[in-house]
Amino acid sequence: GMGRSHGNTQTYPRLADVIGFLTPDKLVDVAKAVLTIHRDFGDRTDRKHARLKYVVAERGVAFMQAEINQRAGITLAPAKPYKFTTTADLLGWHKATDGKWFLGMFVETGRVKNAQKTALREVAEKFPHIEFRLSANQNVILANADHANKVAITALLATQGVKTENQTSVLHAASMACPALPTCGLALAESERMLPGLIDRIEKLCADLGLGGEEIIIRSTGCPNGCARPYMAEIAFVGKAPGRYQVWLGADATGTRLNRVWKDMMKEADIETEFRPVLSRFAKERNTGERFGDWCDRVFLKEQAAAAN
Repeated sequence: GMGRSHGNTQTYPRLADVIGFLTPDKLVDVAKAVLTIHRDFGDRTDRKHARLKYVVAERGVAFMQAEINQRAGITLAPAKPYKFTTTADLLGWHKATDGKWFLGMFVETGRVKNAQKTALREVAEKFPHIEFRLSANQNVILANADHANKVAITALLATQGVKTENQTSVLHAASMACPALPTCGLALAESERMLPGLIDRIEKLCADLGLGGEEIIIRSTGCPNGCARPYMAEIAFVGKAPGRYQVWLGADATGTRLNRVWKDMMKEADIETEFRPVLSRFAKERNTGERFGDWCDRVFLKEQAAAAN
């Protein structure tokens, strides 16, 4: 769960815990068990604290395992090994395990619009068997295409100026934003309309420092509720007021480490001034192949914490 509130230490982002393995036939029973656990033990007095993640944090994983086993009438098996090498989407055409083709399409800040919207509508009309899937990174995947479909869809998209290869830059592809202003009533600052331009500025800064083409996961939200998973980004901008953001650094690329607050308040106009010395140090001090988030966690944030104490 990503939601939190500014200034309220009783609310915080939290990664999930792996509690075991179950077979698909037990999925509904386990889901019901989880829902009833939250019904019975979730906070009913404070809406900001009424989240399942706080039940897990405060009562523990062993409690959840025992309650699920009892309520679902099962015994969860030990967790099986798995590995994620990236949290990114595959953009462009790729062959699926069933031999069919799928196309990963980058959607900037998750809003399908203009020529891309027109092109996708035409694909849906002319290729009704194509499956449209929305990814957890706000992108669109066109699946279930054969080779002839692949060629025809590529040509159709090209008529609208929509690329299937080299769709965007590395930094833009690794970005995500919530809608925020003007459509979200909870937003304290811009996000969707702000982030593309901000990334352009960070790209220029990276290029100046010899970091051109470096992937850094950058996310923004207009408030601390975390709808774009900012607390799992290497750099996150969390809105506090118009044009002002709380800045978080240091998550990893596999989604297994949360980031931490670097600046409680930063003006959008000061991005280059604030980030140039940090990115410059990263370029000079990083280990071979080390990502920005990992360097921040290993070096920079520890220095900041020591200086604060």
